[in-house]
Amino acid sequence: MMKQPVRTNMSDFIKTTMGSQFVIPVYQRNYTWSPEGQTARFMNDVEDLLEKRADSHFLGILIYLESEISAMYKEIQIVDGQQRLTTSFIFLLCLKRAAQELNEKDTFGMIDDYYLYNRHAAKDARLRLKPAVSDDDVYAKLVYGSYKDLSRSERETGVYRNYDYIYRRIMEFRKKHTLLEILNCLSRIDILVFPLSESDNAQQIFESINSTGAPLTSADLIRNYILMNDTNDVQERNYRLYWQPLEALLPESRKLEEFFRYFLAAKTYNLLNKRDVYEGFKVYWNTSKDDRETRMSDIGRYCRYYTMIYDGPCEEPEIEKVMRDFRRNESRTPAPFLMEMYHLYADGLIDAATLCRQIRLVDSYLTRRALAGSDTGGLSRYFPQLLRSVMNSWKKKRRNIYEITKVYLINYNKGKSLAMPTDKEIRTRLREVNAYSMMCIRPVLERIEHYGATAQVDTSDLNIEHIMPQHPNNWWKKNSGAKDTEEYTMYVNLIGNLTLCAEYDNTRMGNQDFNFKKSVLKKTMHIRMNTALLEMDHWTVQDILNRCDEMAKQIIAIYPYQGGSDTQEDAGDDIILLNAPSVNARAIYINRQCIEIQAGTTMKPYGPQEMKSMRSLYRDMSEKGIISEDENGKIQFEQNYRFSDLNTAAQFLLHRGGDNTQAWTRENGTVFAAAEEPKAEEPVMQNTEPKKKKQNRQRHSAARTEQKPQDSGVRKEQPKKPAKTAKKKPVQPVPEKKNSAGEKTEPARKKQVRNRTRKSASGQGAEVRYFKKSEPVQEKPAALPAVRQELKPVPAEPEEKKPQGFFRNLFSKKN
Repeated sequence: MMKQPVRTNMSDFIKTTMGSQFVIPVYQRNYTWSPEGQTARFMNDVEDLLEKRADSHFLGILIYLESEISAMYKEIQIVDGQQRLTTSFIFLLCLKRAAQELNEKDTFGMIDDYYLYNRHAAKDARLRLKPAVSDDDVYAKLVYGSYKDLSRSERETGVYRNYDYIYRRIMEFRKKHTLLEILNCLSRIDILVFPLSESDNAQQIFESINSTGAPLTSADLIRNYILMNDTNDVQERNYRLYWQPLEALLPESRKLEEFFRYFLAAKTYNLLNKRDVYEGFKVYWNTSKDDRETRMSDIGRYCRYYTMIYDGPCEEPEIEKVMRDFRRNESRTPAPFLMEMYHLYADGLIDAATLCRQIRLVDSYLTRRALAGSDTGGLSRYFPQLLRSVMNSWKKKRRNIYEITKVYLINYNKGKSLAMPTDKEIRTRLREVNAYSMMCIRPVLERIEHYGATAQVDTSDLNIEHIMPQHPNNWWKKNSGAKDTEEYTMYVNLIGNLTLCAEYDNTRMGNQDFNFKKSVLKKTMHIRMNTALLEMDHWTVQDILNRCDEMAKQIIAIYPYQGGSDTQEDAGDDIILLNAPSVNARAIYINRQCIEIQAGTTMKPYGPQEMKSMRSLYRDMSEKGIISEDENGKIQFEQNYRFSDLNTAAQFLLHRGGDNTQAWTRENGTVFAAAEEPKAEEPVMQNTEPKKKKQNRQRHSAARTEQKPQDSGVRKEQPKKPAKTAKKKPVQPVPEKKNSAGEKTEPARKKQVRNRTRKSASGQGAEVRYFKKSEPVQEKPAALPAVRQELKPVPAEPEEKKPQGFFRNLFSKKN
């Protein structure tokens, strides 16, 4: 367990561990303190100590794990506090440089002997501080005094920038104080050190202490998880071989975190929330059947695919051309799907032409939905599920993966919220939708400009221009053909009124009339889409609609609609859908007792009076973050969730009771429940009748239905049966009886049954007798108050009348 923390100062901590080497593990974050931030505050504290404005300064905590490498050498791994320790050593390096320049040999030698070097250690362990690998070379050059030989890139590192800043601050302090006085400040900078034992889980401690303060990204935590539990040599090897290439491809930690999110989606077919990426990675890492080297190598391969897709360039010119068009969308939504397709290509399982067709298909799907104004909220969750369906079907049948993708992406989504807009829908929407406000409009206009061109021009510096201006002057109000301001505003933002032009020309044209705008556009004849405009004599709302139709033809050709030829594809998993006005659900049918609702499923929120039986589950899922409300007021599943059966899942989603199993359909539109969910046996409820009683009932039933044999003339003597087992006569309905007053009376047999023995609280039979009025009524035992309360008072009979019927026989037997 963790040993007791010790409060000490930075000077004593470094000196008392003489013979040891401080190692900053490779899983730690790079040195990130800056001269404008933390380092400036550190030097301000040193100045306060020099000016005696403070007696001491508490720098923070330092957690380390000590390992004995040999009898003369120990390795101290810094689990937390590497920024503080590294800054203190840079401070010492600056003091050493100042002492050397001022020819203060005693101070120079003291810093070397007590702080910076292990004189008698092996060469690799001679430096007291071994920083993180990325900072190692720069720090080593500073220690050995060759800072003048640093390259330009090395001078831009955090280590050198802080070194230069601290040195300049020390030279300012030197005007009032000696170098020894400045050095002694380290003995007044306090730290709290936590030594760990070998039994402590350093990884868990690292996660805990970094859950507060400056948050680590999931990429930082993943690096720690992969590299931490090895020796320093193995850590450095794995860092250089596997992790450093990732950082070279994606230097920013946030972008690396984004990659891991999509990488896990490609592997698990489930897109996690950003906050869950680290936990999801641990599950993937620990359940993978591949060995450690294979897993790390696999991550590196997918990272290369990711950067080639979104940053380029791809190695094959044919693929790069298609990718260049796709990158105009800047959409990370299909990243898991495209990475896996690129992986199949890299492994030789599909050719370059098939990969290009897959990319174009996805590009067309996304662009058409964007132009039609379709909701894009659930697409990021949909693509991992699409990947699952496509891969399972492809592995099962090994058919053309492009045809399989078309079936799942286009055919199965027809008429649903994830449908790909048809040509007719595109033509209609482009006459109605505000194209100028769309994020995709610029890449669409650029693709139109390049469509059919033998040589492409650079469109990156062009602006989007409204031919009929957004703010009309009197000329446009008179000649636009719009009935009123509202109609003008609607037409002015249609795609038919938009074009590309140079930024300078855009400014010149402003709100000028159409002829002036044409004169400006004539100077930019290299823009092909403006050629037809120069031939126009006027520009009205009708001309805008005509150009909308013309551009729609080009868009349909650039982003074609292609349905799959096989509408009966069968995936390895049963993907089922539930689509209703308030629900857009996608699930995996695992078995009759397990239905997994997929992340991205949406439904309406529960009201205060809806489905009381489900509201507690709804609240519980909300508290756990399984569901949340999106910006449109809909409830969205943030992660997969399993229900016990189809009907329970449908009831929760639809907010209604009853049998809803028929609401589930397959992706091809056929009803799922009727085919897969076996019908319940009749009767539905399980028969709990005792076995012996059931046998008797069946035997008597068979006897009643059996045909009677003909009489042979010989009368056989039948054995006598006890009264209880006498043959039962068919039960005849008892006619209602009425007394002289016309009131209904209870049938005699029913009255007999009611007046039979009742059970008392003690389990003994208590005979209920009816007495004459003259007879004293005996009190019930005190132990049976409950039974007495249950008995209803019996009406008293006249004394002179004798009991009739059953009561007369009862009294006669008793007497």
